[in-house]
Amino acid sequence: MITDQLNEILADEWACVRALRRAESKCDDPGQLEVIKRVRKDCSVNCVNLAAAVRQLGGHPTDVPSTRFSLQLKGETLAEILDLAQSAQHYVVAELSRLLDEPNLAPVRSALALVIQLHRDNQRWLQATRGRPE
Repeated sequence: MITDQLNEILADEWACVRALRRAESKCDDPGQLEVIKRVRKDCSVNCVNLAAAVRQLGGHPTDVPSTRFSLQLKGETLAEILDLAQSAQHYVVAELSRLLDEPNLAPVRSALALVIQLHRDNQRWLQATRGRPE
């Protein structure tokens, strides 16, 4: 069912938000911290948009982060946390891109396209603060 697939993506999005919150507590560079906060806020907006899409399609949104991107290492570094968050972003973009042309997603297609675009923009922002091109 399409709402189940969107709920899985929503759970991955929640995991990304949590990872970025952990990254904020590890970051001591003010410029990089502002970027991380901005990206986290956009991921939170993505959660709202995904939950609304699930509701609009007749489902019940999940509010539990996925285990796929929730791994927290003992003594994890900022770089490791950001790598995990970016892996989640890449996965969400790939999954939504794969589903976007589904006929029954027509009513929510623009909201899902916005989630994809925000992630693509934010991936570039995070890469720029880390000094590594995408």
